[in-house]
Amino acid sequence: MLSPLFAIVWTRLGNRAPTTPRKFAYGVIGKGLAFLLFLPISGTTGTAVPALWVVGIMALFAISELLLSSIELSVTTKLAPEAFRAQMMAPYSFSVGLGTSMSGVLARYYDPVREFAYFGIIGAVAIFAGLVVFAIEPWISRLMEGVH
Repeated sequence: MLSPLFAIVWTRLGNRAPTTPRKFAYGVIGKGLAFLLFLPISGTTGTAVPALWVVGIMALFAISELLLSSIELSVTTKLAPEAFRAQMMAPYSFSVGLGTSMSGVLARYYDPVREFAYFGIIGAVAIFAGLVVFAIEPWISRLMEGVH
């Protein structure tokens, strides 16, 4: 439901829109913050969790995902050599598959007893990764040679 809104915002902002690496950084930081929002309700086994809290967390995940997924395919084809644009979709799809596999591996570490540590560590690592991308954004943007 929010995709058209993001498309309108990026189109209206034009060259004033955040660079692709910044959008990635914002998206990853947002996902990390969403994981951290699970902390206040972790360990509430058997206790009712406010539905609005979960809806808010999922909304933050959705918005963060829109910062990432709306530009991934576009930047993959823009940065690929012209002769290999279609072929570059395979490594992109492979990276998505690896990420999905990693989420399955991480899910094995979930234990209701250590719920606080689980969400806290994943959230902190995601935020750290986003901050690293944000810090090196000027360098990445130079390597992208004008691809916005």
